[in-house]
Amino acid sequence: MSRKVLITGSEGLLGTVIRKNNSYNMDYIPTSLNPQDSDCLKLDITSSKSVKECMSEFNPDVIINCAAYTDVDSSYINKKKCHDINVVGLSNIVRYSKKDTKIVHISSDYVFDGKNSPYNENSRTNPLNYYGKTKLESENLLIGSNKNFLIFRISTLYDNIGHNFFTFVFNSLINNENISIVDDQISNPTYASFFANVILDSILMDLEGLYHYGSFKPVSKYEFSILVADFFNLDKKLICCVNSDNLNQKELRPLNTSFICDKIIKNLDIELFPIIDSFKKMDFVNG
Repeated sequence: MSRKVLITGSEGLLGTVIRKNNSYNMDYIPTSLNPQDSDCLKLDITSSKSVKECMSEFNPDVIINCAAYTDVDSSYINKKKCHDINVVGLSNIVRYSKKDTKIVHISSDYVFDGKNSPYNENSRTNPLNYYGKTKLESENLLIGSNKNFLIFRISTLYDNIGHNFFTFVFNSLINNENISIVDDQISNPTYASFFANVILDSILMDLEGLYHYGSFKPVSKYEFSILVADFFNLDKKLICCVNSDNLNQKELRPLNTSFICDKIIKNLDIELFPIIDSFKKMDFVNG
């Protein structure tokens, strides 16, 4: 019997990739705030009424919470909206889902201040910006809920669809546009297609708890961009190397949030991916 897996934010990057994965015996229930696809259901996770009605109707076995407010610079200005989506939304899911529903939640490397990397799951958290604070609050909410949960901390989610750091770099270089990329923000970027497999495998293996996941080797955003240029034979001279101070970003970013991912490697018996391997999966882009 297939498991009923409800996906919030299913039209975002991660939700889209998960829905395309048909290699698992799971019955996806895709939801979105403003559905564009005909098979996607409307769900506003910030509305207790909307969540209660949805849970009552579908009673999912698993909920993968891909819905999130991720605009770091505007999070401080739009505190209520950011908190409603990242914290209140999860609270509604916890409250109205059935007792044995497994909740998979996506968190962020921004729960750290970047001063004491590399970080494992037990490292001290200290978010520098409001977005990071809401992600940490949502983690604590779920951990204290007595629910069956999985939390994944990731960084720089990317793929060759939608709007993300990879497509920004790739499309800019394809169009011969100059871009300024920081060399002092370092993390383990997360390829959405590989991450989707990790999530679904973790559900099948009934993993619980908090996990870090990302690429085999941490890189700066500038190094990542150079890898893109080199692999796809694009002009890396268009990439200008700068540091974070040059960008005048409204919110502080942690500079080095490199992960230790030993826990997920051991519990799922997997290997982390070299970033180049993710590019090799993007054959239709390269062609």
